[in-house]
Amino acid sequence: MSVPPRRYPAFDGAPVAAATDPHRPVSPLIGRESQRREIEAAVQGLSQGRPAFLEISGDPGTGKTALLAEVTRVARVAGIDAFNGRPQPVDGDLPFGAIVDALDGRLPVTGGERLDRLPAAQRDVLAAVFPSLAADASAPSPPDIAAPYRAAHAVRVLLEDLASSLPVVLVLDDLQHADAGTVDVVCRLMCTPPRAPVLLAFAHRHRQVSPRLRATVDTAREVTRLHLETLAESHAGALMGEDTPAHARGELYRASEGNPGYLRALADVLEQGPPGIDEADIAPVPPWFASAMAAEVARLSAVGRLVVAACAVLGDPLTVPSVAAVAEVGEQDAYSAIDEIASHDLIRLVAGTGRFGFRHPLVRRAVYHNVSPGWRLGAHARAAQSPSGGRASAVGTAPHLTRVAAPGDRAAVALLAAAADEVETARPRQAAQWRRAALELLPYDGTGPDGDDEHTDVRTGLLLALGRACEAAGQLRQGCDALAEALRLIPPGTGGRRAAVAAGQARLLHDLGRSGEARALLRAELAHAPAEADRAVLSFERARLEVSSGSPGAACADAAQAVHIADRLGLRLLGCAARGMLAVSAVLSGSPTADGSGDFSRAAADLDVLTDEQLVTLPDAPLWIGWAALVLERPHEAVRHLDRAVAAGRSAGRHAVVCHALVARVAALCAADRLTTAEESADEAGRAAWLSGSAALHSSVLAARCLVAARTGDLDALRGHLAAYGTPVDQGWPGALAAEMVAEARQAAGDPEVAAPAKASPGGPEQAVSSGAATRRPLSADLTAGITTGITTGITVGVTTGVTAGTTADPTMPVIESAAADPPGASGPPVADRPSAASLTARERQIARLVSEGLKNREIADRLYVTQKTVEMHLSRIFAKLGVSNRVGVARTLYAAPTTSH
Repeated sequence: MSVPPRRYPAFDGAPVAAATDPHRPVSPLIGRESQRREIEAAVQGLSQGRPAFLEISGDPGTGKTALLAEVTRVARVAGIDAFNGRPQPVDGDLPFGAIVDALDGRLPVTGGERLDRLPAAQRDVLAAVFPSLAADASAPSPPDIAAPYRAAHAVRVLLEDLASSLPVVLVLDDLQHADAGTVDVVCRLMCTPPRAPVLLAFAHRHRQVSPRLRATVDTAREVTRLHLETLAESHAGALMGEDTPAHARGELYRASEGNPGYLRALADVLEQGPPGIDEADIAPVPPWFASAMAAEVARLSAVGRLVVAACAVLGDPLTVPSVAAVAEVGEQDAYSAIDEIASHDLIRLVAGTGRFGFRHPLVRRAVYHNVSPGWRLGAHARAAQSPSGGRASAVGTAPHLTRVAAPGDRAAVALLAAAADEVETARPRQAAQWRRAALELLPYDGTGPDGDDEHTDVRTGLLLALGRACEAAGQLRQGCDALAEALRLIPPGTGGRRAAVAAGQARLLHDLGRSGEARALLRAELAHAPAEADRAVLSFERARLEVSSGSPGAACADAAQAVHIADRLGLRLLGCAARGMLAVSAVLSGSPTADGSGDFSRAAADLDVLTDEQLVTLPDAPLWIGWAALVLERPHEAVRHLDRAVAAGRSAGRHAVVCHALVARVAALCAADRLTTAEESADEAGRAAWLSGSAALHSSVLAARCLVAARTGDLDALRGHLAAYGTPVDQGWPGALAAEMVAEARQAAGDPEVAAPAKASPGGPEQAVSSGAATRRPLSADLTAGITTGITTGITVGVTTGVTAGTTADPTMPVIESAAADPPGASGPPVADRPSAASLTARERQIARLVSEGLKNREIADRLYVTQKTVEMHLSRIFAKLGVSNRVGVARTLYAAPTTSH
């Protein structure tokens, strides 16, 4: 069938010359040690004066060219001449192209007088093959002088002559593209080897190689066969380089399927920022990869190029009828073109189906962007319609509608919204793109009530869903903007949805480092919230903001308000989350009336009866309960609740929740001495932080990696993580957790600038005070207690915090007011002016009495069956509540106050 020229897609630069190096060579070779040894043995074997053959096969991008480069390198190191060639560009497929490319340019220099010694008939045959020798032919060549069998014989004689004094290596690449003459020469050389030390090393794609060459290699004797498989993950990691984020390595490996060429292309894409592997649109590929694919497409016939362009527009999976419709060719022509494209290994048959798919998504992306945009848009318009004339599935049609649908097409808006709903969990970035497209198509006519658009409800719903998808995709700023626009469309004083939108926007504002705006928004919304349920939601969000910003005392009131309303209205899930937050806030603020354990026990009991499906709507509940268990030094319980937070956060697309839960899980697992599992959690947290797009979360993950490396004793990794950590980004509870992790890690790394606060001195706070000098911070045996102590006594993370006089600011460490020694005869304010000892909890009073009896921290810990860190935590609280700075002051205050029984 003749296809009119106007139907052909214009490929940029097609047809094009073959790239000099379609898949960049891997240097140094990684994961190919056994193949390297085989190459060295083959080259060394030439010293015995015998010929040898080396076949390298594999899929595109597996490193065949790199291995051939290694053959050349090893040969030249051994002082052996190496001749390199590959098939010529597609503008004619020159006869004996690879052989000519390898030998022609060097024959006059290398052959010289020796060629003159060859029989005239041989010289004539060689002159018919090699252009550089044509001028030296003794007579015009008869028509059949270059018959393949005669050419092969002449090349063999030539190689024997070249190798008469020193061995010769002939290296031929990309023989899957070789012309029949080249294939014939290679096959005949294997069947009748040169009688000289000649190594023929050749590479090809095993799926595309000619049947004759395959059969010859299968039956030839003494051929070393190297088939390249995909790389193991450990080897692939070495290829990525130090600049590739650790959390992206596993994802890159999976997306590349272990193929080195695809791995390099994906790593190049990744440099553009996350999530380069999972682009919503058909993202461009690196220029070097695009050039290689353009050369492959250019080898197709005109109809083949047309059909492969239609395949790229449609995407996987491909059916012949749909391809024919988009390409506007008959089905029989489409079947023939599909055969051609498959023979070039651009697409492959999906096993067990009648469908096809590109050999890798990168191939489809490269082909797609090499098609002229005008033809491509027309193809999308055709693809948006099924062969029968009706609409295809929403997910299948949405990619095409985003490009060709006209503004005001309400059916297209509905279809895009439905498609986005379907893929949101697995592909939030795709969902966000389709919802943006739907919003652009939604008509705005200003005919609604009060001048509003009649599509306000639809627009608001799309904006809310867009904000949710953007947050899941790590597009925090875009998500925040979408929620702000949605909030503008919901009238003030409206209950229900407005409170949820305001809470979501405040959360994103805080994550973007705009906590002041978040506070102002919540304050304004609380002032006008008409319903108690709305006030509970907003109070919970404000409590989260305060405890995450370093003000746990302020968070207590809001969390308590949320608990009170949730209990009265029967909002069990919100009540669980708020109780967990209240427990954390109470402990971190050193509340004299509550230690958080009661709120935690109630919250944990309520959480246990909720299903995993229920938690997806508010994954903050298991997160805060897990955090509460952590600060209450219950690491095993913390892990259990945090596991549920991770699962719920993933299902909800809340990467921030997942990351926070995994970082806290690292702390709990380290406290339980489960270091291998802690390392795995840190790796998972890295991916969640990357997907979230949050610098604060990335900082927390680096802190977790520091802690794990310190505990496992991996000093090289520890120093690398500390160097990358820099200055902590977050404040409040997450920042304190990160700061404590890094402080322990720096001590383990031997940082001489890490000074221990009073609470961490070997003999307790009083020893640091009495010595008058800071001591080295010991490797924490109870991480969470140290975090709690730090926040209770005034830790503020970040470089903006002031430092008390006489201390040195370290921007990577928490700032804690130093406990200075009392002057002789004094231990704080006069007894009459101090707070009553009645403000102490029962445990704190018990520890205060033992301190007064002269027991050291370790002795108290042994007597009470707790850790020394716990004693230090309680002692710091005691100092703060009694207004004293040493153990003597505790004794004076305790025994100056009336005692009560507990």
